[in-house]
Amino acid sequence: MNSEEIKNKEKINPKLTQSFVEDVLKKGKEGVYRVEVKVGDKTIPIDVYPEVFPPKSDYSVSSRSLFEAFGNLKGLEVADIGSGSGIESIVAILAGAIHIDATDISSVAVECTEHNVELNNLGNEVSIYQGDLFSALPKKKYDLIIANLPIVDFKPDQESDIAGALYDPDFRLHKRLLAEAKEFLSENGQMTFSHANLQSRDTDNPNKDFEILEALIIEYGYEITEKKESKALDYKWINYKIRLTTK
Repeated sequence: MNSEEIKNKEKINPKLTQSFVEDVLKKGKEGVYRVEVKVGDKTIPIDVYPEVFPPKSDYSVSSRSLFEAFGNLKGLEVADIGSGSGIESIVAILAGAIHIDATDISSVAVECTEHNVELNNLGNEVSIYQGDLFSALPKKKYDLIIANLPIVDFKPDQESDIAGALYDPDFRLHKRLLAEAKEFLSENGQMTFSHANLQSRDTDNPNKDFEILEALIIEYGYEITEKKESKALDYKWINYKIRLTTK
């Protein structure tokens, strides 16, 4: 066993995450299926493609906690990083954003976003790109960056699109996002994402998962402007809004 395997063995692969992967892979074998997502008085139809993160399931708390915390986005230019099914982009437009640039590294997720944006008649308001984080986006500034990131610091045994949406070994993706986002945030721009104590809940320090993330946020030159806590699936979830530290 090499040092990387030893390091990974010391980390917890949450049973909840493992069950979610199994559920998504099982449903993916059945092909595309439709869910209806209720947001306020709106019902949004979403067709979920194989191995794309579903916006409505027994496990879809991180996605839901993101779009439920948007608030009023009137007049904002928005980037949707890791667009998946397209639900965040669609809800952001309904919340008043003037335009969304959505991107995902998965070609299937990009197709899924495109399909659902058109399904909801929002093709003129959402531009869709395929790329890793910001690589495919226009070189412009955004008032809000939505980051639907994987939240489990663990290297899965098998790679798949859905595993890539749930696992972030050593928080490499978080670190890259925090570094690269600086070039894309407007002067008062904010970034939003969710996190949960999936790995630390049953340890001596149940908040350790949040402490690690918040230390990274500060290390990369950001400050937390808002934290919304909730409980779901017997875990604690926090939706964060952050911005570059003002001097």
